[in-house]
Amino acid sequence: MPAPTDLMRDQTFIPMTQPKLVEGLRQLGVEPGSVLMVHVRMSAFRWVVGGIDAIVESLRDAVGPSGTLLAFTGWEDSPYHLPLWDDCPRWQAAYRDHQPAFDPAVSSARRDFGRFPERLRTWPGARRSGHPEASFAALGPGAARLLADQRDNDPFGFDSPLDRLCEEDGQVLLLGAPLNRMTLCHHAEALTDLPSRRFHTFRAPVAGMGLREYRMIDTFYGAFPYYEDGRGIDSPTRTMAEQAVAAGAGRSTQIGGATAWLFDSRATVAAVRAWLEREFG
Repeated sequence: MPAPTDLMRDQTFIPMTQPKLVEGLRQLGVEPGSVLMVHVRMSAFRWVVGGIDAIVESLRDAVGPSGTLLAFTGWEDSPYHLPLWDDCPRWQAAYRDHQPAFDPAVSSARRDFGRFPERLRTWPGARRSGHPEASFAALGPGAARLLADQRDNDPFGFDSPLDRLCEEDGQVLLLGAPLNRMTLCHHAEALTDLPSRRFHTFRAPVAGMGLREYRMIDTFYGAFPYYEDGRGIDSPTRTMAEQAVAAGAGRSTQIGGATAWLFDSRATVAAVRAWLEREFG
């Protein structure tokens, strides 16, 4: 792909390269042998030599052969919202009658998560969990353990890939991605058992298993009443991530033109749970 002419004319701009990225990740604190959950926004770098493949290779270099990468993939055409489309019966009928079944080996990751989840999902040797709405992809020797036994009705809670990430003292990397992308906050929501916690139920066709029903915390409309009672929390995930920053669970640096955040998974979940209990308990 030809580089954009505006960047080539900018004498101050240097494209991001794999060695520079690995060096930045090491300085930030990414450790060889670690379990690293990653969110990427490539546009924050403006240009990366080698594109998304170089991002994956850099992350693999940073964690080394004994480390494991993890990404939240979801499903590009999940029927999560189908029960709420009461004013669109034609859409409901089309999905109920003709939606292809979710297949972990085939079904695409959600595009609004960026290019990284789909690239990791399709990388040779990668694995993917089987939940149609809350699937994860992992690459490395710890992938099978991270993804095993994810629950249909509590995919972010106990025995989830996020739970295993914390058990392994893993880290979460936001590589150019904003704080509102940190999926680990949903694990804290799933563990915080308060009366105001909210759930969502939907059905999805799954390859080899037919139509199945799923129940999970409502991650789209809010697992807690973030928007009610005058709270005005317009970005719950960002607000929760900010609690982790305030508690010292995350640190940041600049890698090229991108801001990178690295969070300790256990400390992040503890900080977010404490805030949820103060706010909604």
